[in-house]
Amino acid sequence: MYIASGSNAAFGALGAGGLALCMAVFLILAVRGKGRVKLKENPALIFGFLAGTAFNAAGQMWANPQRLTEQGLAGIGVGGGHHPFGNVTVASASLLLLIIMLCAKMTPLFGAILGIASACVWPLAGTDTIWNIPVDLAAGVLMMFGSG
Repeated sequence: MYIASGSNAAFGALGAGGLALCMAVFLILAVRGKGRVKLKENPALIFGFLAGTAFNAAGQMWANPQRLTEQGLAGIGVGGGHHPFGNVTVASASLLLLIIMLCAKMTPLFGAILGIASACVWPLAGTDTIWNIPVDLAAGVLMMFGSG
């Protein structure tokens, strides 16, 4: 997946892998909060979602959160028919993530993890669903910063 061309981006051609690396380092440092920047819960969730989107676009080793999420969903029977919870689809898992975002008490670390998980689950719900809107918005934001 290509997020943007370098000629139209603010920072030039960072590359999807370079942007994923930068987002990962920023998220780690800002969630720890030992330096100049300390993210609170909601900003950590948003930056986690942006980082997850960058990871998905970069592929290679950055696709591991996507693979782990897909394996976890399959392991609990999401999208696989009738299991102990009944027929739980990716769309219902997407809605569950949104409910957790809106209702659960979060720490910055939990927010970042929830953001990354959402960036992995929501695209699986399909490009014609409401869950693709935040994915497209995140990709647009990342394009402004220079991935290619």
